[in-house]
Amino acid sequence: MPGFVEFAKNSIWAMIRFFGLGGLMLQVHPKSYLRNRGWFHSFSAKRSVDRKGVPTPWWSYGVIDFVEERLAKTMSVLEFGAGGSTVWLAARVSEVVTVENDSKWSLIVKSFIPDNVVLIELPIPGQLVASDIPSPASDNFQLLIVDALANRIDCAKAGLPFLAEDGVVLWDNTDGPDWPEIKGLMATRGFKEISFSGISPQEVSLSRTTIFYKSNNVFGI
Repeated sequence: MPGFVEFAKNSIWAMIRFFGLGGLMLQVHPKSYLRNRGWFHSFSAKRSVDRKGVPTPWWSYGVIDFVEERLAKTMSVLEFGAGGSTVWLAARVSEVVTVENDSKWSLIVKSFIPDNVVLIELPIPGQLVASDIPSPASDNFQLLIVDALANRIDCAKAGLPFLAEDGVVLWDNTDGPDWPEIKGLMATRGFKEISFSGISPQEVSLSRTTIFYKSNNVFGI
């Protein structure tokens, strides 16, 4: 009987390969990575969600796992670029201050963010100053997220003064032509780097996210 089962299994896989049904198997196989991560759900929904439809960051899955393992309820996050990541982070940290430049998108975000999120609508996020952060929100953050549609170099420069000494920076989409400038900026500030490349929710091509850190950082890198 074990021999027959093995024969049947091999025959089924041979048919799947012969008829080019690999894509279907990715959708229905119980161990399919993309299925279990909710990639097909996010692709259909055209937004960054997991298998259950819960908002998730629009980062590659590898960096999502890396960050999730290191977040703590005591942390505060400053984020440039509100969205699914805002909700996801808010469920895992003490507070999220998110800066968004798109007024129409801000109205949508306000409808689903939880109470521990402070949304700052700023036409030019790269001009963020301390007075823009309302009390009693934190102005000393353990994690800085650079993921805005606005000029990200300027966003990073505006956000770095609010980063704690042991803080970490997550910079999304570092596979573009501005990478040398990003790398140079962070190197002059004394940061080391680790990059993650992989597929992201709803996307079909690879993207890269880079985490910048110093010694004795809050992530323990």
